[in-house]
Amino acid sequence: MSVARLLARQGGTTLLVLLATASPAEAQLRLSGQADILAKSGADERGLNRNFRLDSPFSQIRARLFAQHWLTDDVGVFMEAFVDSESDPRLNGGYIVINNVRGHEWLSIRAGMAPSLIGNFGLRSTYFNSNPLIGVPLAWQHRTTLDAAGLTTASDLLRRRESNVISLPILYDACWNLQWEFMGEVGMFEYSVGITPGSMSNPMQSSNEAGVQVLGRAGLVPLPELRLGVSAGVGPYIGGPNRDPLTTATSFPGGPADYDQRLVGIDAEYSLGRAILFAEAYHSSWEVPLVAEDLSALAGYVEGRYDFLPEWFGAARIGSMIFSDITVEDGLQSITTGWDDDVLRVESSLTYRWARELQVRVDWQHTRFLTGEEEPVDLLALQVRAVF
Repeated sequence: MSVARLLARQGGTTLLVLLATASPAEAQLRLSGQADILAKSGADERGLNRNFRLDSPFSQIRARLFAQHWLTDDVGVFMEAFVDSESDPRLNGGYIVINNVRGHEWLSIRAGMAPSLIGNFGLRSTYFNSNPLIGVPLAWQHRTTLDAAGLTTASDLLRRRESNVISLPILYDACWNLQWEFMGEVGMFEYSVGITPGSMSNPMQSSNEAGVQVLGRAGLVPLPELRLGVSAGVGPYIGGPNRDPLTTATSFPGGPADYDQRLVGIDAEYSLGRAILFAEAYHSSWEVPLVAEDLSALAGYVEGRYDFLPEWFGAARIGSMIFSDITVEDGLQSITTGWDDDVLRVESSLTYRWARELQVRVDWQHTRFLTGEEEPVDLLALQVRAVF
């Protein structure tokens, strides 16, 4: 199966299937996209949905333009541009896909600025947003108190937690990362292995050339309606625009490349009639130079969608993030506490297909902190989406 078809099955995307079946005579530059207009209740003052560039899935105006061109039956070029009312326009990335490498149907290559290969949310949210909700799962977006400076202490983490200062998530896919990826499938088994700069927490680290990340996913499709996967990755996370200059000096043993983020995860997808379920769970740990313990976090979610009428479908997602404990010396006593606040998020939506190219969606998101003193945050949004 070609990479285009594999991506299509991973994301539920028909667009790439059409491209994969096109003959060279039909191959041409194809432009398509989507535009979202949104109204919401209140402002995201704590940045619960904001990424590194400070835009959000709940921004008032967002648009994507996707370009694709198959040069031959087996070689294609893909690019995506992005516009958001709360950040500067940008080119998310571009990459080349080569199928049937040296005549091997089980080997394809993807190279360039591309979306992450692990799990199932990154791919299905990339191509015209198969995400049936507006928000993003906690594991893929929620920013923690850990920063990329490299000089964070246990006391710093506690102060940042109390002041609601946020920085790195577990996984970040709002911008694509430079990567080489080898992928394919044999029977019911599928695989993907990639090399990228930086880490899943901090792709911005890639500008420092401080090492590479190795990612991999092994999948099993025992039934057409069931897909299972295991993912893992390891790579350096310290660096990027927020790196402390002292991290390149003698502040701690080694350099930024010696301190990794390690990640393991599982994912599942199951469809039955009009219903489809997705689930992911990840455990991540970070080596922090000035903290005695490795920091870790566990995050996961379950999401479901049901098409109960031709024009209507509903969706819901529940997810949580739990953080490990650290020990902080406070005067003559030691305090053991989580290095960030545990959090629970519930989100639901109702979508009406006004026409094939137009959708209207009502979405409610509830974020509750299971530790600490922060109050729950509710967000209600109305979104109109046009696909062209």
